[in-house]
Amino acid sequence: MDRNEQTKQLSDQLNQEFVRWRAWNKRLDTGLLVILLCLIVFVGSAFLDNHLLVDHGIGSMKYHDFDELLAENPDTVAWISLDGTHIDHPVVQGKDNFEYLDKGFSGEYYAGGTLFLDCKNRKDFSDRYSIIHGHHMAGGAMFGDLEKYLDRSFFTEHCFGTLLTPTYDYDLRIIAVGEFNAYDPAIYTPGDLIPLKKIRKDTYYRRTGEIDDAQQLLALSTCSSDMTDNRIVLFCKMTNRRVHE
Repeated sequence: MDRNEQTKQLSDQLNQEFVRWRAWNKRLDTGLLVILLCLIVFVGSAFLDNHLLVDHGIGSMKYHDFDELLAENPDTVAWISLDGTHIDHPVVQGKDNFEYLDKGFSGEYYAGGTLFLDCKNRKDFSDRYSIIHGHHMAGGAMFGDLEKYLDRSFFTEHCFGTLLTPTYDYDLRIIAVGEFNAYDPAIYTPGDLIPLKKIRKDTYYRRTGEIDDAQQLLALSTCSSDMTDNRIVLFCKMTNRRVHE
């Protein structure tokens, strides 16, 4: 084989390698582009969801008119807000504790669901111990901001909220926060027994002097993470009951 043939053979081999490399590189670029587009869609959807929830509230409702709320959703039982957070939403009560996990306030499918009173509670909040459940959403949406109370300084500085119902309004005084298993019967049995012993012993931060005189307690519960059955639970003393105007 002379030099020209060797050169031609080497050139052909290089061209074949180059063609294979370009084809592989094209497939790699296409795969990376698909992944990037999926990430953009995912992040964009999450941002839009949280933007709608945080900036506009559920259905853009920034009012506490129960005639309007009940007309839109007869399952409405309250409106809750916590000072210094994005928590400022209506509360419903479904036929069970699954109905509003992925159902928006107006009845549409919505992954963020709606804040809901435990189905075992009386809808007028006359129980001594009531529980409101909600999803832990990014950006502080729904009950996402409950996580902030796990920081001692935030817990210390943010103590108040409000619970409005069609009949009575209550001031909320935040008295403890902790993490509990979702199947803990002491925490997740609403009704007439307040889990004071559990709160005194197992919460991260607490205002001890205010726990003992709690006549009515409201627990706000959300997922701690997607990987466990733990829940962040914020305990609020219901005080200063007054007729809703």
